[in-house]
Amino acid sequence: MTGPVARRRTKDALWLIAGVLTIGMLGLLVGLLAQSGEQVARMWVAAEVRADGSARITEVVDYDFGGADKHGIFRTVPLDEPGDLKDVSVTMDGAKVPFRISGSVLARLMIGDPETTVTGVHRYRIEYTLPRLGTAERLAWDAVGTEWEVPIRQVEVHVAAPYALASVRCASGEYGGSDPCASLRQPRPGQLEISHESLDKEQGLTVYGVPTKAAGGGAALPEPPAGPASARAKDHVVPGWLWITGIALAAAVVVAEVVRFAGRERVRGYRRMDRGRLARTVRPSSVPPADLGPAEGGILLTGQVRKHHLVAWLLGAALEGHLQITGATQPVLRKPVEQPSGADKLTTTVLDTLFAKNPNVALRKYNRQFNEAWGQLNRGLRDWRRRDELGLWVRGGEQLRLVALVGGVLMAVAGVTVLIVTADGLAGSGTAWRTPTAVGAALAGGGLAVALRSWELPALTARGSELWCKVEAYRLHVAGLDRWDGRDEDLLTAWAAGLGETTSWVLAAERATKRGGSARQAQPEYDHVRWQLGLYLGVGADSARSISGSSSGSSSSSSSSSGSSSVGGGSGGGGGGSW
Repeated sequence: MTGPVARRRTKDALWLIAGVLTIGMLGLLVGLLAQSGEQVARMWVAAEVRADGSARITEVVDYDFGGADKHGIFRTVPLDEPGDLKDVSVTMDGAKVPFRISGSVLARLMIGDPETTVTGVHRYRIEYTLPRLGTAERLAWDAVGTEWEVPIRQVEVHVAAPYALASVRCASGEYGGSDPCASLRQPRPGQLEISHESLDKEQGLTVYGVPTKAAGGGAALPEPPAGPASARAKDHVVPGWLWITGIALAAAVVVAEVVRFAGRERVRGYRRMDRGRLARTVRPSSVPPADLGPAEGGILLTGQVRKHHLVAWLLGAALEGHLQITGATQPVLRKPVEQPSGADKLTTTVLDTLFAKNPNVALRKYNRQFNEAWGQLNRGLRDWRRRDELGLWVRGGEQLRLVALVGGVLMAVAGVTVLIVTADGLAGSGTAWRTPTAVGAALAGGGLAVALRSWELPALTARGSELWCKVEAYRLHVAGLDRWDGRDEDLLTAWAAGLGETTSWVLAAERATKRGGSARQAQPEYDHVRWQLGLYLGVGADSARSISGSSSGSSSSSSSSSGSSSVGGGSGGGGGGSW
């Protein structure tokens, strides 16, 4: 089972590779990326929302097979209910192409003839109907899902709705990310035009909007791209790009290993041990650590405070009786009639702020008291990490991390500057450019590695390593849970949220329910399955902390609008690749 350390190192490796490739591109001093392998050269996506809430989706995918011989492409589409995907049609280069659909709540379209192969660049047009995009109160559409196995170089999205849209937002990046899209326009109420450049694999784009009763709507979609897809341009100055990229990658790998070595943990019986090796010594345990709560255990596991740790704290506070949580998709925090004694200072402060004006706080829309309490909780957990009264981290580690982070950024900037100044000789026939560009590439790659891997430097003490292993052992138990007897659902939910294993826990509980187990609701008046709270409480917290803006008539709307809407929060989505 992959743990948080392995996941983060894998993510760092992907970011390092992306950064190294970017360094190589800058060295070429050209406006084109040095591209290799399969990719989606262009993706044109449109949604025509109908009066009954359903939407007709059109996707035009210019798929570049990169010289490989493949049968075609596949496309996955998540569904709310089996059978939601309707009226599917597919063409390749304007002609009908065989396709087949499998799966229920995750529909998988296999497009292409298994008896023949294709290569080069081909244009696929996929059309289908979904029963809804989001809810009646909010348009939410994953126009590009986060499960594409190849990068997407150019994205164009269109929406035509029968009503005017307000609070329009567009988020891009990895699942849960909130980077703004490059361009978002609303030329008239109910019509959106979005463009974005270069989504990496496993990155997506989500569109949000709020239907209004204002005049407008009824806009028509533009005609989708027709004709053959454009062939990919040939790469230039490949030897120079390989030289710069290779040097930057070598420097990044060496520096990353040095940082990892410097951040080894202290353990009993050994002087220092790498955290990855420490994780391999851990076996699953069904007993959570007694010395830490769900939020603190999650912080120990990751070394930093994240949103799901705050969610775990709320669930833990409910577990101890300091508050009650009802609802699932629209959670409500309630003040109990009798408060348990022995609450610590952070709990008292947060709850006093939370229930200062109302004993019932609904997480459906912006709530000032919740926003203030959430900020206090965030600062309180960060203060707990910084004070480290339990002696879990080696002293001075956080200061060392900050020094490495700043130093790494400065190194990377210096290296990129050297490359920009010296790499103009790449296109020539000489080799004088190799030495200065190697220096710049090494500085840039090494600086990037220091900045990305600086989180490894705050090492654990022997006591911290011991507790870390206990937390990791319980995480492995939750992540690998297959059979569940219905007990301790509140405890498991809180810990699953804190350890970042909410999805694994929900799936395990759903499996137990379908097998006829004793999975049950905690109390009869709750209108949800308790173990789903880990998924929906974080979404509700975002809603209660953001103030929705408004859209004015046909004016343009910038994608930099504030808001907490993130990638992966809508209908549709999924991904694709070749087969």
